[in-house]
Amino acid sequence: MSETPTTTWAAVPPVASDGTASDRPQSPDADDVLDVRELAYIEARAAGQTIKDSAAAARPAFSYSTARRLDDREDIRAAVRKRAREAVDCGVRTLAQSSSAAAKALTEVAESGGSGDGPRVSAARAVLELSISSLKIDDVLERVERLEADRGQQPGFRKGS
Repeated sequence: MSETPTTTWAAVPPVASDGTASDRPQSPDADDVLDVRELAYIEARAAGQTIKDSAAAARPAFSYSTARRLDDREDIRAAVRKRAREAVDCGVRTLAQSSSAAAKALTEVAESGGSGDGPRVSAARAVLELSISSLKIDDVLERVERLEADRGQQPGFRKGS
C-alpha cells in the first residue's frame, strides 16, 4: 500500500499570496501563505491549463471541487495573474533584447536586396512591432498609474465602485 506523501508546514517555504517570499513564520492557519500544492496549481493556471488539469498538477492532486474553490479565492486569482504577468514580462524582455538584432537583419536585407529573405524579414518585423507595442502599453500603464496616484486612487480601482 502506497502512502500519500505529506509535507510538514516547516518543510514548505513560506510564500505570500502575491507570490513573493514571506518572512512570516508559516503555520496551517496563516491566511496569506500558500502551500506547495497551491503554488503548483497557480503555476498550471498561469500557464493556461484548465481547472481540472491544474488540480492534477498539484501533488497530491486536488479534487475538482477543491480546485473550483481555489479558483474562487481572490488570493489565488491574484497570484495567477501575477505569475502570468511575470511570464509575459519575460517574453517582452526577450523581444526587447532581440530588437537590435531584428533591426540589423532588416537593414542587411534592405542593403543586399536579396530575394528569398521573406521569412527573415517577416520575423524581424514581427519582433520590432511587438517590442514597440509592448513599450507603448507600458507607457500608457505608467501614465495611468501616475494619474491614479495623483488622484489618490489605489491602482486598478475606481472610487465609488
